[in-house]
This record gives sequence, structure tokens and C-alpha cells, in this order.
Amino acid sequence: MIRMVLLVVLASVAVTVMSSEDDAIVREVLNRLYDGYDRTNACWVARSADDPGRADCLKIDRVDRVEADTGPRLYVLLTGRAFDPRTGENIDSHVTRGLVGALVIGFGPDGVELIAGEPRLSSGGWGGAPTDWRLIKLAPSDYWGWVNRDGFLGQGVLVESYSILAPHGRRIRDLGPIHAAWNNVGACGEGGEICPVTDIESTLEVDSINIGATVFPLRITLTGQFEGRQLTPKIWNIPFDQTSWSYVEPDDWPLADLED
Repeated sequence: MIRMVLLVVLASVAVTVMSSEDDAIVREVLNRLYDGYDRTNACWVARSADDPGRADCLKIDRVDRVEADTGPRLYVLLTGRAFDPRTGENIDSHVTRGLVGALVIGFGPDGVELIAGEPRLSSGGWGGAPTDWRLIKLAPSDYWGWVNRDGFLGQGVLVESYSILAPHGRRIRDLGPIHAAWNNVGACGEGGEICPVTDIESTLEVDSINIGATVFPLRITLTGQFEGRQLTPKIWNIPFDQTSWSYVEPDDWPLADLED
């Protein structure tokens, strides 16, 4: 079972539900970014530039209006499913990734502007992207992003990672990935000496108490069992590296050493 804990300091900002006016603005921006709106499936279509047999049907996963010191912003996250535009059938092979669109819309002196965006980010598997993303504050300044977990199950082994999407210049990038969970329960069943069970889970929180940081570090708590032995819950600090602009797992991060 996926468990996620996110602690966010809102400080002087407020996150609100978008108004009907905001909804119209978001739809106008999406109409310009994507290859048309599919009324039948209620989604924006993103066609592949190099594969005539691939397109994605993107729907809004969430929109948040952030009232920050630098002005209001709309944080828009879309998730999509792959399909064949020639037949309309879904593409759901395990090697086919889904699509995520992430946008930050601002309001400048000349009107609506796209502060940062990435309309087409590969994510997920079996033709679909993960849904139910969370918006989190990642720094003392007005720096926000989205977090979710993404995984793959193969031959009874489940591997999951955290994805943290946030602006970097005018684009959106993944500040991870960070290993989040690993278990071989599907391969080992009840376990035993022949196949001892490893089932490691995690919860993530933003370490927002460090108000002097450019980007907040993370605190991840690992729990579960390793090769049949119960683990003592332990909190790991995940620092942010400004050079690579990403979170860096510690050298002794237990989940990194497990076989995928």
C-alpha cells in the first residue's frame, strides 16, 4: 500500500481552488499548447512528432492558484494515456510510458504568461501516467512543485520511486527520482529460508524547518523488513544539490542497493 506524508509550510502564501475565470485561462493556454481538444474523451491531444501511431489523451489532474509575494500563479498538472490516433485504441503495453504536462502560469504587465512549463514529460507505464499528484512548497521562496510515486511490477518484484517535478529556468524537470519502495512479496509469497521477504516502504516529508536553504532538503522514513528481518524505522536526510539541481540519495541509501 502506498503511504505518503507531506509536511508543507505555507508561510505568507495561500493555495486556493481556481475560479471560473482561472478555468477559462487554463483552457486557453492548453488549447495553444496541445494539438486540439477531444470532446468525445474530454482531453487535450498530444501527438507524437516521430510516431504516427502514438498520441496521448491528457486530462487535468489538478489546478492550484497560489497567492505568493511575487503575484498570483496557476499550477497546472495534467496526466495522459497513450492511444493510437488511427484506431482510437489505447496503447497499454508495459514498455509504453504515459505522459504528464506541468505548467506554471503567471500574470504579468502584458497579461497571462507561461512562467515555466513542460507539456510532454514521460511518466508511468502500461501506457498511463500516475494520477493524484500533490502540490508542495519546496523552498522558503515562491518555489513550488508536484510530487508523486511511480513504480513497476515485474516477476513479483515491485519497485517504486518518488518523482518531484518543479521549475528549472523556463522548463519543468524531475528533481529526483528517489527510490521509495521495494518488495519481493509477489515472488516470495510468505517467504521462508528459501526466499526471505524484503518489503521496504517509505514516507516523505519536506524539511521546511531549514529556512536558510535555497531548496528544502527532504526527510524520508524507511520501515518494513529486509530479508525476513524487521527493520527499525529510520529517518534519512536527502540533501538538495544546487549544481545538478536535484535531490541526491546518500551513498548508503538502502533502496539503491536492491536489485530492480
